[in-house]
Amino acid sequence: LVADVFRRQESLARVRETLPTWLDQERASAVNLVKNKLQTLYRTLSLDKSDVWGIFARSSQCELEFPPSLVKRISPFQQVLVVQALRPDRLQSAMSLFAAKALGLKHLSGGNFSLKRVVSLETVATEPILLVVSAGSDPSQDLLELAESSVGKDHFHQVAMGQGQSEIALQLLHDCARNGDWLCLKNLHLVTSWLPTLEKELNSLEPHESFRLFLTTEVHPRFPAILLQISLKLTYESPPGIRNNLLRTVESWSPEFLSNGSVTRAQAMFAVAWLHAVVQERRTFIPQGWTKFYEFSQSDLRAATDILERLLVRAGNGKVPWEYMHGLMENAIYGGRIDNTFDINVLRSYLLQYFDQSLYNQDPTRNRSLVQDVNLPAGNQIKQYMEIIRTLPDLDKPSYFGLPSNIERSEQR
Repeated sequence: LVADVFRRQESLARVRETLPTWLDQERASAVNLVKNKLQTLYRTLSLDKSDVWGIFARSSQCELEFPPSLVKRISPFQQVLVVQALRPDRLQSAMSLFAAKALGLKHLSGGNFSLKRVVSLETVATEPILLVVSAGSDPSQDLLELAESSVGKDHFHQVAMGQGQSEIALQLLHDCARNGDWLCLKNLHLVTSWLPTLEKELNSLEPHESFRLFLTTEVHPRFPAILLQISLKLTYESPPGIRNNLLRTVESWSPEFLSNGSVTRAQAMFAVAWLHAVVQERRTFIPQGWTKFYEFSQSDLRAATDILERLLVRAGNGKVPWEYMHGLMENAIYGGRIDNTFDINVLRSYLLQYFDQSLYNQDPTRNRSLVQDVNLPAGNQIKQYMEIIRTLPDLDKPSYFGLPSNIERSEQR
């Protein structure tokens, strides 16, 4: 055993001595593993040719910068292995690229979740709809808006489960099932001991065909398996990436929401959606992004758009008082969740960048840069904003957050 340890150390030392100068010394062990286990691949790579590997070594997206002479000689999966050995800071991106190629997809992310589409096409009266929620997501408002448009506000009932609510919930369950109303029982993870009773009631129900039962819960180890099995399960959480986050927000707007106002209003609304996506996705880079996880949610986005709407109506054709927007967003809407001075300064810098008169008082026919590589459209048609969103990459650029390009190394490692 001791001899084996010494032999491995000697082998590793020899590898370090012969390691190309363009490679980090920390990668000696990984390179040695490739050399011993994948000898044909190692010979093909010719790692000693620094001029061939120079661009790959310096690139912030090395998975897209393989030496042209090697691209056709090694398989996509071998490219992933090479990134794992030489540039592990880009392994996640390389794996995503490989998966997309293998599946023949442009993007790994699926279509955006639409609660209205799911309820109208995939639900029946006898099957509860279980919404598994996570931090930063709350389906209550979306459910309310869907119910108002589908069955009317008077035919939608909600109960926040807790002490003393069990009898009320059961009575509403029977009433709604009989009348064909919609019912939402929230926070079932707080009453797991009562859920077997709910199961029995559901088994004995003969509901009206228009009846729908929505259940919300956080993940809980004692949640009954039988209730899970008989329910249509949906995970309700913030979509990953700025692109998906923006798609979800803008798709929730009707075409008239933007087109019925001025170009400045449409651009400012998009800026709010961008801010919401950025503050949520910045949580990926804790502690360099935010110092902790903040539960920014859809309610923050709704409050921000409401505030913006009121400011624009009050301003009319005059100057928009953006300082009011800054103050309310910093001290109440988003900033109200933040308890760290550094993080408040970050939020303040975003507000000054996205909601500034110089961004909106130029010729409305000219494109204006919101951030690097992202211009505000010179129009108020929703399709113009969707086109911009669809050009965004699946993997967010650090520049979108105002972070250094090497921040991905800490996140992907």
